[in-house]
Amino acid sequence: EYGRVVVGYDGSEHSRAAMEYAVEQARARGAQVHVVSACQIPVYPPYAVAYQGLLEDVVGDEVRAAGERVAEWRRRDPDVIITDEQPREHPSAALVKAAESADLVVVGSRGRGALASAVLGSVSHAVLHHVKCPVAVVRPR
Repeated sequence: EYGRVVVGYDGSEHSRAAMEYAVEQARARGAQVHVVSACQIPVYPPYAVAYQGLLEDVVGDEVRAAGERVAEWRRRDPDVIITDEQPREHPSAALVKAAESADLVVVGSRGRGALASAVLGSVSHAVLHHVKCPVAVVRPR
């Protein structure tokens, strides 16, 4: 039985499939879902400092959009408790941290075909190799 399901979610098709699976698992097990929507601010050279404000605006917009996407899931499935965070770090690092208190971690897979499917994406790979709880890698249906 799970108490906390952590899911990586950025609104993409593969992360929507992961979110759907996470909510299904939480509903079936009476668990909560914790959504991680990480957005890392890239490091730019000193001569690009003039663009820092613009970049922070873009990240702020993404953080707001992530909150709105999660709010939509809460409206869709009010019986499941869904919490969220939008850390400003690489998604892999954010998910590994969140997984410290998770019973299950769910990530999406892009499913890029037979050859590419032999190699998972960097986030899925990092999560599989650095967390101690079960990990579900989900493809869009």
